[in-house]
Amino acid sequence: MALDIHRLDNHDHLFGIDDIKFKNLNDIFTAYKHWTGISINQYDDTRLTVGGQQTMIKIIDDYVKKTNLNQDKAKTTDILEFRGLLTYFIHNNYDIEFFAD
Repeated sequence: MALDIHRLDNHDHLFGIDDIKFKNLNDIFTAYKHWTGISINQYDDTRLTVGGQQTMIKIIDDYVKKTNLNQDKAKTTDILEFRGLLTYFIHNNYDIEFFAD
Protein backbone atom coordinates (compact mmCIF):
# COMPACT_ATOMS: atom_id res chain seq x y z
CA MET A 1 0.00 0.00 0.00
CA ALA A 2 1.17 3.47 -0.84
CA LEU A 3 -1.19 5.23 1.61
CA ASP A 4 -3.58 4.16 4.33
CA ILE A 5 -6.51 6.45 5.10
CA HIS A 6 -7.84 6.65 8.65
CA ARG A 7 -10.45 8.69 10.48
CA LEU A 8 -8.65 11.46 12.32
CA ASP A 9 -10.79 11.30 15.47
CA ASN A 10 -10.50 7.59 16.28
CA HIS A 11 -7.87 6.30 13.81
CA ASP A 12 -10.21 3.67 12.31
CA HIS A 13 -8.80 2.40 9.02
CA LEU A 14 -11.12 3.48 6.19
CA PHE A 15 -9.32 2.31 3.05
CA GLY A 16 -5.97 2.02 1.35
CA ILE A 17 -4.49 3.40 -1.83
CA ASP A 18 -2.03 1.04 -3.49
CA ASP A 19 0.76 2.15 -5.81
CA ILE A 20 -1.36 1.85 -8.96
CA LYS A 21 -4.25 3.87 -7.53
CA PHE A 22 -1.79 6.43 -6.19
CA LYS A 23 -0.36 6.82 -9.69
CA ASN A 24 -3.88 7.22 -11.09
CA LEU A 25 -4.73 9.84 -8.44
CA ASN A 26 -1.43 11.70 -8.76
CA ASP A 27 -2.84 14.41 -11.08
CA ILE A 28 -5.50 15.14 -8.46
CA PHE A 29 -2.97 15.23 -5.61
CA THR A 30 -0.67 17.50 -7.63
CA ALA A 31 -3.51 19.91 -8.36
CA TYR A 32 -4.44 19.85 -4.65
CA LYS A 33 -0.90 20.88 -3.77
CA HIS A 34 -1.08 23.75 -6.28
CA TRP A 35 -4.42 24.92 -4.85
CA THR A 36 -3.58 24.55 -1.15
CA GLY A 37 0.15 24.08 -0.72
CA ILE A 38 -0.55 20.77 1.04
CA SER A 39 1.20 17.74 -0.41
CA ILE A 40 -0.29 14.25 -0.38
CA ASN A 41 2.48 11.81 -1.12
CA GLN A 42 3.77 8.36 -0.26
CA TYR A 43 6.39 9.62 2.20
CA ASP A 44 4.56 11.92 4.63
CA ASP A 45 1.45 11.73 6.76
CA THR A 46 -1.17 14.34 5.83
CA ARG A 47 -4.43 15.40 7.45
CA LEU A 48 -7.43 16.39 5.38
CA THR A 49 -10.34 18.18 7.02
CA VAL A 50 -13.85 18.11 5.63
CA GLY A 51 -13.09 21.48 4.00
CA GLY A 52 -9.97 20.05 2.41
CA GLN A 53 -11.97 17.12 1.11
CA GLN A 54 -14.51 19.53 -0.41
CA THR A 55 -11.63 21.28 -2.18
CA MET A 56 -10.41 17.90 -3.43
CA ILE A 57 -13.87 17.18 -4.87
CA LYS A 58 -13.84 20.54 -6.69
CA ILE A 59 -10.46 19.61 -8.17
CA ILE A 60 -11.78 16.22 -9.26
CA ASP A 61 -14.86 17.81 -10.83
CA ASP A 62 -12.68 20.29 -12.75
CA TYR A 63 -10.40 17.46 -13.85
CA VAL A 64 -13.34 15.39 -15.09
CA LYS A 65 -14.66 18.35 -17.12
CA LYS A 66 -11.29 18.93 -18.82
CA THR A 67 -10.18 15.35 -19.42
CA ASN A 68 -11.20 12.73 -21.96
CA LEU A 69 -12.18 10.00 -19.52
CA ASN A 70 -12.26 7.33 -22.23
CA GLN A 71 -8.47 7.38 -22.61
CA ASP A 72 -7.76 5.47 -19.40
CA LYS A 73 -10.71 3.62 -17.88
CA ALA A 74 -8.78 2.37 -14.84
CA LYS A 75 -7.62 5.88 -13.97
CA THR A 76 -11.15 7.21 -14.44
CA THR A 77 -12.56 4.48 -12.19
CA ASP A 78 -9.99 5.19 -9.45
CA ILE A 79 -10.65 8.94 -9.53
CA LEU A 80 -14.43 8.57 -9.44
CA GLU A 81 -14.23 5.95 -6.71
CA PHE A 82 -12.03 8.28 -4.64
CA ARG A 83 -14.54 11.10 -5.20
CA GLY A 84 -17.32 8.84 -3.95
CA LEU A 85 -15.38 7.99 -0.80
CA LEU A 86 -14.67 11.66 -0.11
CA THR A 87 -18.36 12.46 -0.55
CA TYR A 88 -19.21 9.77 2.01
CA PHE A 89 -16.63 11.11 4.47
CA ILE A 90 -17.91 14.67 4.07
CA HIS A 91 -21.51 13.54 4.55
CA ASN A 92 -20.47 11.81 7.80
CA ASN A 93 -18.25 14.73 8.86
CA TYR A 94 -15.04 12.64 8.96
CA ASP A 95 -11.73 14.44 8.95
CA ILE A 96 -9.21 11.97 7.54
CA GLU A 97 -5.51 11.31 7.67
CA PHE A 98 -3.28 9.79 5.00
CA PHE A 99 -0.58 7.60 6.52
CA ALA A 100 2.49 6.91 4.41
CA ASP A 101 3.23 3.23 4.17
